Amino acid sequence: NDDDDNDNESATKPRKRKRIYGPKKKRDSDDHHRRSSSSDNNNNNNMGPSRNPTGAGGNGTLAVCLSSRRNMCINERVLKESDRETIDAACRSMTAPWALERAAKRRGGRDPTNTMQEQPSTSSSQQQSFGESCRYFDGFRAAGEATSMPSGVYDLEELKKWGKDKNWCPYYLTRQAINHASVLVFNYQYMLDPKVAKMVSKELESESIIVFDEAHNIDSVCIEAFSVTLQSRHLEQATRSLGRLSGEINRVKASDGARLQAEYRTLVSGLVDRGLLDSNPSEGAGELASNVLAPDVIEEAVPGNIRRAEHFVAFLRKVVEHLKARLRTVAGPTGGVTSETPLAFLHRMITTTSLEAKPLKFAHSRLSSLLRTLQVPNLDDFNALCDVADFASLVATYSEGLPRFAIIMEPTIAGGPNPGIQLACLDSSLAIAPLFKRFGSVVITSGTLSPLDLYPKLLQFEPCILESFNMSTFRPCIHPLVITRGSDQLPVSTKFQDRGDMGVVRNYGTMMVELCRTIPDGIVAFFTSYSYMESIISEWDGMGIMRQLTKTKLVFIETKDVVETTLA
Repeated sequence: NDDDDNDNESATKPRKRKRIYGPKKKRDSDDHHRRSSSSDNNNNNNMGPSRNPTGAGGNGTLAVCLSSRRNMCINERVLKESDRETIDAACRSMTAPWALERAAKRRGGRDPTNTMQEQPSTSSSQQQSFGESCRYFDGFRAAGEATSMPSGVYDLEELKKWGKDKNWCPYYLTRQAINHASVLVFNYQYMLDPKVAKMVSKELESESIIVFDEAHNIDSVCIEAFSVTLQSRHLEQATRSLGRLSGEINRVKASDGARLQAEYRTLVSGLVDRGLLDSNPSEGAGELASNVLAPDVIEEAVPGNIRRAEHFVAFLRKVVEHLKARLRTVAGPTGGVTSETPLAFLHRMITTTSLEAKPLKFAHSRLSSLLRTLQVPNLDDFNALCDVADFASLVATYSEGLPRFAIIMEPTIAGGPNPGIQLACLDSSLAIAPLFKRFGSVVITSGTLSPLDLYPKLLQFEPCILESFNMSTFRPCIHPLVITRGSDQLPVSTKFQDRGDMGVVRNYGTMMVELCRTIPDGIVAFFTSYSYMESIISEWDGMGIMRQLTKTKLVFIETKDVVETTLA
């Protein structure tokens, strides 16, 4: 029977598994797309739709990459903005459900009540775009089920070209294509950072193959995803944001009180915190998601003392004032660098402010709910306040058991003049453990993943396969050099107490100049931190060392900005 044969063949045929590549940078994403194109389509140099007419749901392979709105937007009005924050705000003001509803009302001749969109902090072009919708997003929504992409390999440029041709938004088109694409390429922070992972990777199948490329610093990425740093200027911004929230709450009460009442009823039912506000992605779920993992939050109704919007604002104001008081103590004449466990810090906060620990766990998700209810277009104006709420939620959630965090308070933090407080994550497995639990195949690879047996210990997993491949070169090209003394025989060290020694700075610079004159190839200079590197380079510039270096070598300086470093 032919039908039976076909059924048996389809049953024994292995299912094609989705592959997710996590490079660190945008340029790496393009390289991964070319490699996946070569292996899947034998179409190594051709980007865009495949010549094979089969669609994404057929036998063809669909490979896409996902990036931020700034890199994928094709709306001319939004692209006039200068930085990521204003681009995100302009995009959100055109695509959020409440923005679409308001635009429809205005097109119908009605003038609904303006809310926080008319704040003076927004740029003029943003104000012009408010009340209008994005034609590419409208085209994407109008197409509905027809927005599937044909098989092929799409980098960012091809996605934007395809979006323009179809009059569809490439950002939201790619977000939708994640569910049926065979190969996905995006920054591996999209998998590790809970703020983004709940929006991007929550619907990936457990059979997917996850590949972390260039993963030699994956433990640092995991730690940074759960760490929060607050400076005194951030707390001042949080105070201003609270004042702005209070004014907006009063305005909404007078014009549309039913909105706040509806939110209150939702909070009573406890649905907001189940899954940490798993709402419509178009409302900015990634920007408002919390670092607290869903299993670590008690699944119950939000505590009664923070359900009312005005009560919650007063609650957050107490938290901000307590953090300010702690920083004033650290920056005072009797202050200094101090470190506490989350349990000790939480106990002191509760004793001083009379707050309860349980509401603190819900601080971030409650703030997210409030910002959505108030229909705030520019969420970046509230970044400092969100960081405070995230800080409070993490401290309250992970205060018990073995310390997985440390709270460090310093008179000057991150090389700046302001005192600061840092919630430092000590357990890198906290971010990656959900991936090991959810996905059966996770590959961690890098050319510099050494020592190899250290990473399973750091990330607390048992590897199924641990393999190292030898690198072959046509000549010895890597020669590490460690120095302990300069040409004048004075000690050279990067110990913290010696970092201000001008003899160390001069000797290191002089040695670099001499090596650059002698060695024809490239030289990599190591510094223990970004702040130390910046201070050394500043001193070298004053001594004329940088001018001598540029006579023999082209100098590249690594920065924390991934895009800037990639372009360099």
